[in-house]
Amino acid sequence: MARGRKGIREEARARLAALEHPRDLVHKRPFYEAVIITCDALSIWARRYAKLAGEMAAKETRSQRKDELRQIAEACDWAPENPVRTFHEAIQVQWFAQLFSRLEEMVGGQICQGRYDQIFYPYYMNDLTKGRITPEAAKELFQCLWLNMMQSVESQMSPSAASGREGFSHHETVTIGGQTAEGRDATNELSYIVLESTRPLKCSYPELAVRIYAGTPDKFLHAVADAIKDGKCSPKVINDEVEIPFFLSHGVEMREALDYSVSGCTELRLPNRETIAWAHFCGSRRPAGSNNPSW
Repeated sequence: MARGRKGIREEARARLAALEHPRDLVHKRPFYEAVIITCDALSIWARRYAKLAGEMAAKETRSQRKDELRQIAEACDWAPENPVRTFHEAIQVQWFAQLFSRLEEMVGGQICQGRYDQIFYPYYMNDLTKGRITPEAAKELFQCLWLNMMQSVESQMSPSAASGREGFSHHETVTIGGQTAEGRDATNELSYIVLESTRPLKCSYPELAVRIYAGTPDKFLHAVADAIKDGKCSPKVINDEVEIPFFLSHGVEMREALDYSVSGCTELRLPNRETIAWAHFCGSRRPAGSNNPSW
């Protein structure tokens, strides 16, 4: 979001041009080339949506819908190629990245959504300060995102694969609350907006997870309890007082342990560090002889 595909592509090209050692040409070159290809593909893909939204806007007779389609076209045309400028563009980039990854990995639960109230908060507050958005408008954009998640249904060509996974629950877990990487309370205005946006839809997407700890505000705890009383068994509640010591006991640095995210059913992941909390599957102890602090 902060750099855009343009920034990532430029870094990959610079790193590719700097390769000299034959070993690096064998092992690193394919990766950098893949990064460039992926960045190009995602930008081209997004611009197809921009073109379609523009064409739909030109034919639309309802003024409100015409404006919405124009905004969609502008957001898709600018992002994800360029750095995000607005909350709307941030939501759009997040969905493009999530949807694009499904072209390779179809099961949504294995694609971590991350901590939405932390990821989107700077963009939301910037728009709110400048009068570009309201809490209700932000809630509606999140609801559009949830409905898109719900419509992303896995389909298998193989009858045997279809019998096991076709139509399977996605488990796109979105995490809110908890603590920041600096150890401060992470609850903010967007935590409440994300929570409230899921309640009236009466659907199971996203699978919302709330991180709580001793310092979680009572107001937020009551809001979470009210949501659970709706009867959807949502959100699921994850206890920082248990999970953070668990990560620390396995050599994870405090800053990264405090920034953990929930994914899938109840798997815990460290954003930008690993793809799955292996200890949940391998037991509570480090492998024998392992000194790897990132295990």
